[in-house]
Amino acid sequence: MKVNKYNKKEQCSHCRRHRQRFHIIVHIFCALVYSRLIFIWSHILLHWFFSVKKAIQLSIDKNSIQAFLEDNLINPIIDKKINQLSGGELRYLEIKLVLENDKKFALLDEPYNGLSPIAIENINALILQNKAKKGIIITDHNYKNVIEISTDLYLMKAGALSKIKTTEDLVFHGYLHSIL
Repeated sequence: MKVNKYNKKEQCSHCRRHRQRFHIIVHIFCALVYSRLIFIWSHILLHWFFSVKKAIQLSIDKNSIQAFLEDNLINPIIDKKINQLSGGELRYLEIKLVLENDKKFALLDEPYNGLSPIAIENINALILQNKAKKGIIITDHNYKNVIEISTDLYLMKAGALSKIKTTEDLVFHGYLHSIL
């Protein structure tokens, strides 16, 4: 919102196209995009404004977009608006955007939550593919998938960090009752 010389409030160009109550949200999102930071606030920002294709164009390097779009789980949803995606489709898109951007580190908080087995396989492949070029930190209770793809594994319990080498260590530290 701008204030002109007569002390009257004017709407900026984005606000004319969108409802007034989303004014601050639009400006926060624009600041994030322009600073090239990747924060996926799916339920607040992307749902209201963009198609999947537009979100990809704003988040991914232009040279990488074509490869991104060839994904068999992204291709069917490319023309949908973000608010039309299922929870699993949205989660997959978010994780893929974070892993495929050019940042040196990614923090994935429970990346397997709400995903189909095929999407989990694709996410594991993406993590393995990208771990050579970026540091990836995963926090998740789905320990089987995390163990499968991790190079280093740590358990945080009661404020202490313990290095985990085998699944028996998870039993020893009280994370599991037994190994299935």
